[in-house]
Amino acid sequence: MLKRLNKLSVKLCILSSILILAVISIMARLLMDEAKSSLIAEIRARSDSFARASREAFFPKIDIFSLHLQVNEMGKHKAVSQAFIIDSNRKILSHSIPEKIGENDSSPFVREAAGSKTPLFEKHAGEKKFEHYFISFPVSFGNERFGSIIVVMDSKSINMALRQTRNKIIAISFFALLAALSGTIIIVNWLTRPIPLLARAAEEVGKGRLEVEVKWKSSDEMGFLINSFNSMVSGLRERNSIRNIFGKYVSPEVAEIVLRQGNLALAGEQRDISVLFADIRDFSKLSAKIPPEEVVQMLNAYFSSMTKLILQHNGSIDKYIGDGLLALFGAPLQLKKASVHALDAGLEMFTFVESFNAERIGKGLDPIKIGVCVTSGTAVIGNIGSEEHLEYTAIGEPVNLAARLEGLNKRFGTSFLASQKVFLENEQEFRFKELGSQKVRGWEFPVEVYEVLGKQIVNQEKPRA
Repeated sequence: MLKRLNKLSVKLCILSSILILAVISIMARLLMDEAKSSLIAEIRARSDSFARASREAFFPKIDIFSLHLQVNEMGKHKAVSQAFIIDSNRKILSHSIPEKIGENDSSPFVREAAGSKTPLFEKHAGEKKFEHYFISFPVSFGNERFGSIIVVMDSKSINMALRQTRNKIIAISFFALLAALSGTIIIVNWLTRPIPLLARAAEEVGKGRLEVEVKWKSSDEMGFLINSFNSMVSGLRERNSIRNIFGKYVSPEVAEIVLRQGNLALAGEQRDISVLFADIRDFSKLSAKIPPEEVVQMLNAYFSSMTKLILQHNGSIDKYIGDGLLALFGAPLQLKKASVHALDAGLEMFTFVESFNAERIGKGLDPIKIGVCVTSGTAVIGNIGSEEHLEYTAIGEPVNLAARLEGLNKRFGTSFLASQKVFLENEQEFRFKELGSQKVRGWEFPVEVYEVLGKQIVNQEKPRA
C-alpha cells in the first residue's frame, strides 16, 4: 500500500509540477509585462516632473548648473540609458553623457521633439528584438518655449531596472512550486496548512510589519478568510503609507487628526490661510564660492531645521523653491488665527539662523541671511496636478503676494515683511513698522507693506532690522 501511495504521489507531483510550471510561466510573463508597462509609465511621469523642474533653470535666465543637476538626477534611474536637455535649435545643453554636451542632435526623434509643443513617446524596434523608447516633454513657461527634455530607454537598461523584480518572481515561483508539491504529497494536511501561515502573518502584523502577505489561492472558506486578511493588511499598509508621506509636510499630530477626520477636501476648497515665504539672501553668490556637495549639505541642514520649526507651529510645507520654502498655515488643518502661527514661526526662523550662523562661522564658513514674508487671504487648496503627479497645495493671491513682498526686503534693507491683512489681524500682539504703499509686480494697485519687528511683550523678542 505504501509503495502504491508513493507511486501515486510521484505521479501527482509530476502532473501537478507540469501544470504549476505552465501557470507560473504564464503568470511570470504577465507580471514581467505588467512590471515593464508600469516602469515605462513611471519614467514618463518622471520625465514630466523632469521637464517641470528644468523649467525653473531657464527662467528668468538659464542656469546650467541646475540643468546638470536635473539631468544627473534623471539619469540615475536604472531604466534610463540617456537623459538630456536641448534648446529650440536642438543644441544639447546638458546630457547624462558629458561628452555630448554642446553637440547638435539631428536624430529624427530629436528633430520632431524640438518642434513639438506636446509630449512625445515613441518605440523603435531594432535588431534581435532590441527596443528603444524615446520620451520628450517641452520645457516652457507660459507661451514661451525654451527647449525640450529627452529621455531614452532601451532593452538593456529596462532589463537592468527589472532585474530585482525578475529575481523575485523566480524566487516566488520556485517556492510556490515547492509548496504545491509538498501539499500534493501531504494531501491530508492540505486543508489545515493555511492556518499556520495565517497565524504567523497575524503575528508579523502584530509586530507592525505590514509588508506581510499570505500567499494562498483557494475558493473555499479558508481562501475567503485569507483574502479578507490580505485586504485588511493592505488597508493598514496604505493608511500607514499616507500617514508617513503626509507626515513629511505636516506634524505627526496634524497628520493623525486629518486621517482620523477623514473629510479632508482634497478635491479643492476656498479657505482663509496664511502663507510664509522665506529664502536665503544672495544665495547665488554664496553657492558660487563653495563646492556643489557643500551647497547641498548646507541646504539639507537648513531645510531640515526650518521644516521642523514650521511643523512645530502647526504649519505645513507646501514646496521648496531653490533656496526658498513656501509654508501654509491653516491648511490642511484649519487654525483660528493662522497668521499668529506664521508670524511666530517667522520670528523663530531668525533665532535659528543666529545659531546656524554661529556654527558655520566656527567652521570658517560664511554666514547666511534670510528674508521672510507673511501674507493672509483666501486661497484655493486641494490636490492639484496631473493623474500621474498630484500634490496638496494652495493657489491664489496670498501665495503669489508672499513671494513678491519678500523680494522687497532687499529694497528696504529689512528681513521680515507682512501684508496689510496680517498687520490688521495682529497689531495688538506684534510690533510693526509701516513702510507705506508699494508697487508690486502683478498687482494693479499699490500694496500696503509692514515690517515685522517682534512681539508686543516687552523683552520677548528683539526688533528685526
